[in-house]
Amino acid sequence: MATPFATSAPATTAASTTSSGTAAGSARRSRSIRIALVAVFASLTLAGCLTGQRPSFEPTQPSIEPTGNPNIDAVLERLESVSTAVFTADYTILTKLGNITSTARVVQSAPDRRSITINNVRFIFDEASVATCNLTTAECEATINDARVSDVSVTHEFYGKSFAQRLRVDAGRRVGDPQSYSITQAGQQALCVDVPVVGGTNSYCALSNGVLARYDGNDLFIEMTAYSEFADETAFETSLPETTLAPPDAATSVPAGG
Repeated sequence: MATPFATSAPATTAASTTSSGTAAGSARRSRSIRIALVAVFASLTLAGCLTGQRPSFEPTQPSIEPTGNPNIDAVLERLESVSTAVFTADYTILTKLGNITSTARVVQSAPDRRSITINNVRFIFDEASVATCNLTTAECEATINDARVSDVSVTHEFYGKSFAQRLRVDAGRRVGDPQSYSITQAGQQALCVDVPVVGGTNSYCALSNGVLARYDGNDLFIEMTAYSEFADETAFETSLPETTLAPPDAATSVPAGG
């Protein structure tokens, strides 16, 4: 005769087996989750290492630190101080690729009021308002659009800030000692520096108030052709019947400091 426990022993074994299987499954799942989390963390860390800091689209301020070379820093200091000058300056710009010659006029009556005309395109900063205008059609857009003069290979800031940034770049990649000298350009005294770089020498010249007087590089030759300490008020118009860049008339100009 079978004992009362004869049928219960297999049940206990089955229950134990089921419990062990459940525990093993839970352990495997936990390990899988941990492995997955580690893999995700590792991939994020690797992505951060590969891509580095995410790019910022906020405008950056140019460096105002000296480069360490006194000849470069003397001209650089001038170019980076142009925003306080009051002037009208005319330029000839030779874009060496394509041998394209352009004319330009820069007028500044205050740090927040200036006009830059390159060929028939005019960039206007008038306190809180900005505009890019086609002087031929009198059409303007309420933004500064350097693409309008992309064929000239300059921006609207060529007379100061843009070439200060260029000079900083050349200071870091120079292959020889920069040479300093002075010239007279458009009747004005200018301080210059020649910076030897791979492929040639880039020359930068600036007036004492920071206005670019001349630049000669592999891509461009820019020279000031006329200069006045008056700000030509007609340069803030959005269309002109006559686009010839004649010397400014003191009767329609604002004198420096006035």
